Amino acid sequence: MATSSNLTGTLRRSLLIKIISKPAPSREDVNSVIELTASKVVEALQAQSMTLYLVEGGEIAFKHVYYSPTLWGADKDKEMQFKETTRKLLALKLPAGTGNVGKVIQTGEPMFFSNKGPEAASLKNMNVGFEVSSMLTVPLKTNIVIGAIQVLNKEPSAGTGGQFTQKDLGVLREVAEYSSTLIQRMLDPKFQLSAEDTAKFIAKFTDLPLVTKLEEGEADEKLVEVTGDAVIRRECVFPVKKIGNNGVAVLMTNPLDYAKRESFQQATELHIEEVRVIPASLLEELLKKYFKDSKTPAKTPDAADVDIDEVADLIGSAYTGEGGEVKAEDLESEDSAPIIQLTNRIIEDAYISGASDIHIEPMEKDLLIRYRIDGSCLEKLRLPKQVTNAMVTRLKIMCNLDIAERRLPQDGRIVFKKYTKKNIDIDLRVATGPMKDGEKVVMRILDKQKSTLPLPALGFSDENLAKYRECIRQPYGMILHCGPTGSGKSMTLYSALGEINTPDVNIQTAEDPIEYTLAGINQMQMNRQIGLTFARALRCYLRMDPDVILVGEIRDEETAGIAVEAALTGHLLVSTLHTNDAPSTIARLGEMGIEVFNISASLVCVCAQRLLRRVCKNCKVKYVPEGREKSILEKAIGWSGEIYKIAPGGCHICGGTGYKGRVGIHELMTNSEELTEAINKEAEVAELKRVAMKNGMKTLHQDSMLKVKMGLTTMEDALANVPPDLIL
Repeated sequence: MATSSNLTGTLRRSLLIKIISKPAPSREDVNSVIELTASKVVEALQAQSMTLYLVEGGEIAFKHVYYSPTLWGADKDKEMQFKETTRKLLALKLPAGTGNVGKVIQTGEPMFFSNKGPEAASLKNMNVGFEVSSMLTVPLKTNIVIGAIQVLNKEPSAGTGGQFTQKDLGVLREVAEYSSTLIQRMLDPKFQLSAEDTAKFIAKFTDLPLVTKLEEGEADEKLVEVTGDAVIRRECVFPVKKIGNNGVAVLMTNPLDYAKRESFQQATELHIEEVRVIPASLLEELLKKYFKDSKTPAKTPDAADVDIDEVADLIGSAYTGEGGEVKAEDLESEDSAPIIQLTNRIIEDAYISGASDIHIEPMEKDLLIRYRIDGSCLEKLRLPKQVTNAMVTRLKIMCNLDIAERRLPQDGRIVFKKYTKKNIDIDLRVATGPMKDGEKVVMRILDKQKSTLPLPALGFSDENLAKYRECIRQPYGMILHCGPTGSGKSMTLYSALGEINTPDVNIQTAEDPIEYTLAGINQMQMNRQIGLTFARALRCYLRMDPDVILVGEIRDEETAGIAVEAALTGHLLVSTLHTNDAPSTIARLGEMGIEVFNISASLVCVCAQRLLRRVCKNCKVKYVPEGREKSILEKAIGWSGEIYKIAPGGCHICGGTGYKGRVGIHELMTNSEELTEAINKEAEVAELKRVAMKNGMKTLHQDSMLKVKMGLTTMEDALANVPPDLIL
């Protein structure tokens, strides 16, 4: 152990985070608790010397020894003597019952000696290398006594002549009480530490108030309701009351979790001004109390509202003649404050709501704003038609497009962190196009903070997952993913690369755009304006000793030809195509001019996929299908039984939609001798599908029915995305 207990605030926080973040701290973490305890004791009592003891095997072991630099001053020889004493003591064990410490451990009662009292003689007999004027010794006690803490002399700077006080004794006993429970938890796996004890430990070491009970009316119910169950549960931050215009006082189980603080502030647009510590058990009680009868659905899943309605109302009132400070003519410029504010708020709100796309759509009489959430477009708000040009121009400025060109489509990209002070690190892929009522803008949100998911979390069935993992570990060949925009192809490819990404594998990607940044992978952003296309990137990569190449999309004959060449010459190539199902991909490559024998020789597998909406776990309704639904299930997977449908009106968890999140369905067509033969014979797509199914391929429709059977989605959503197979 260290001989100094002057821990910095940063080090103390890091040690505390290390301890409280573990559900089951290890025995080795006891040193961290001892270091924290020693630091707290020395700081609180201004002690000149401190020793912490633990009982080990019936003996008393020195676990931490601290001597203040004031004991040696400028005398280097004396400093070395104290360091040598420390080293010897930390290696020493005393027989049980030895000295004052032994008595305290045996009796479980503290000792307080002073040279001005009857114990003066015993203090003079203490052989510690310096004159002792005051001593405090307290037990480390839970259900048993596990050790003791002893402090000698207050620092000269304390101005008490080295004497401790009864108040100091109370502080030391308190520190010993909440430290001993955590130490005992680590030493004895059978010892259970309550949520209250953990909270007490955190509160004391962070110098924050501890709350074990919230009085009736102490929490602002409206504030709690507006914040929402989902945000509070996710961040473990419970708002109590507002402070000023934008501040809030909160309760937290772990006030050192600054990531959750930031996330809470971002979701609510409130700044945390005051923090108090609560046990995890109390947080759960409060959630049950305030949300047990809540039936009001949130506007969007897992998101607190960002109040864009206030700005929208301000703009609307300017055109109805009810506006005060804002005039209609001020809103027809892209530089006006309300337009800039509203544009930013729309993007922020969409991000917090979990939207994948934002649609800015001019209609005949107004401007419609819609978000795509979990695959479905939902209307967010309507604005006066006159705002259209100003908002579209503002978005064009943000992505550096030609604001004068309104007759032709344009593509651009917004790096949003340039335009917001909030911790929202997203890019937006922007597409504009002239419609009959004005220019429409669609923005795809690319979350740079989002990480890829492991393959098992993508919805692969056990059979398909095993096959796919075998495919991505092939030394060479071509793996293709097909499906419409937004079907999860990129996420699957990134997850696959993440699984095979090791230091001995050279992975290089050509993407447009780069949606996720992956450590250890070489990624190249395409730029068609300067001639950097997929084909050119592929030619470059073939000269850079790759093992695995990812091409964002095969769009033309040139790219397809180089991709097949790469797959035939010892490289594993993964890419995407826009086709409806796996067998159709073969025909699409043929249309691009690839010879059939090259397709069959290079192909490892084709994976067609879609994303279905997950039925909400909280409110889904079980029922027995009849008629057509029953027939479809039996024909697709040979099964009939209970399945689920959405509850009318949904619940507060799913935002009233009945769906929460999405799950993938897959049609995995792996190459085989029969399939190679069929490809070489230029068989029709239907025949290729029959051959693939004969070799074990489950169609998209069959996999969707499996998801229905498993209770992950509904029959309605499955059939809306994939129609029944005609050849079944």
